[in-house]
Amino acid sequence: MLHYSDNFKISNYKIKMDTLEKIKELKLKINEIKEHLEDFIDLNQAKQNKITNLESEINDMKKGISGYLDELENLINQK
Repeated sequence: MLHYSDNFKISNYKIKMDTLEKIKELKLKINEIKEHLEDFIDLNQAKQNKITNLESEINDMKKGISGYLDELENLINQK
C-alpha cells in the first residue's frame, strides 16, 4: 500500500508533467503565431511595394501624356 507521501509525490509528478506538456504546446502555438505574423508582414510589404510601383507608373504616364499634349498643342499652334 502506498503511503500518503508517495501519493503526494506521484500527484506532484503528474502535475509537473502536465505543466511541462502545456508549456511545450504553448511554445509551439507562440511559434506558429510568430510565423503567421511574419507572413502577414511580408505580404503587407509586398502589397505596399506594388502600390508604390503602381503610383510611380501612374505618375510616369501622367508626365508622358502631358508631354504628348504639349507636343500636340505646339503642332496645332504651328499650323
